[in-house]
This record gives sequence, C-alpha cells and structure tokens, in this order.
Amino acid sequence: MSEHSAVEDSIKYCIEKNGFPEKCVRLPFKVIHENCKKYDCALKEVLENLARDKIIGTIQGNFIEFRPSGKPPKTSKNYSKTNVSSQTNPLNTEILKEMAQSYMSKMDPDQIKDLEKTVADMSEEDKKNILKNFSEQFFKDKL
Repeated sequence: MSEHSAVEDSIKYCIEKNGFPEKCVRLPFKVIHENCKKYDCALKEVLENLARDKIIGTIQGNFIEFRPSGKPPKTSKNYSKTNVSSQTNPLNTEILKEMAQSYMSKMDPDQIKDLEKTVADMSEEDKKNILKNFSEQFFKDKL
C-alpha cells in the first residue's frame, strides 16, 4: 500500500464511519496534516486523489470538510438579501475566508509563502479595498 493510499484510506474510513456520503463530515485539520507528514505525502495531493473518487475536501478553519462532489459546500449562515448587506458584514468576511482557505488548500507551500509575504507587505487600506472589491464582485447579486 502506498503512503498516499494509506492516508486516503484512513480518511475514507473515518468519513464513512461518520455518515458520509449522506452527510458532510468534518475532520480535524491538524490530525490529517500530521498523518500526511508521517507518511511523507502532500495534503494537496491527498485531497486531489480524493476528489477523483468524488470526495471533495475543503479546509475550513481547524477542520477539513468532506462532501460528495455535486453537493454544495455547507455554510454556517444562510445567504439572504437581509443578511448580506455590505462589505463589512461579518458574513461576507466568513464566506471570503472559507473561499480563500479552499483556494489555499490547492496551493503548494512556496505559493502560500509568496501570498503571505504579499499580504504582509500591504497597507491596511489596500487590504480593506481588496475585501471590498471581492465582496462587491461575489455578492453583488445578494445586495
């Protein structure tokens, strides 16, 4: 058994034990990450291999949520016109954070370091403008 399949099989076993595919299942990020280190495999590759098996893993804070492909990601809030009103709304920030984590889960460590450096070098005004622009672009139909 290869290292990748050992980690993948472990994830598949855990999520199925917890109700997958009928339910979306969240597993602790730290445990999965440590397992990848133990077997010397990249989390990105594990998630890509699982995606080929129609299991979509999305990093959400301290967890990785696994859902069947075709099922939209679960969110903690309902998206309605009444609760998405401006770029400073905490809901928008949470959604953008989830989106960023999802994209970052597909990046290699060098790309993440470059991104961190870029953000660290930005002024607070630039960061707010980016948040505002993303909010307007992604939530314009919700406003």
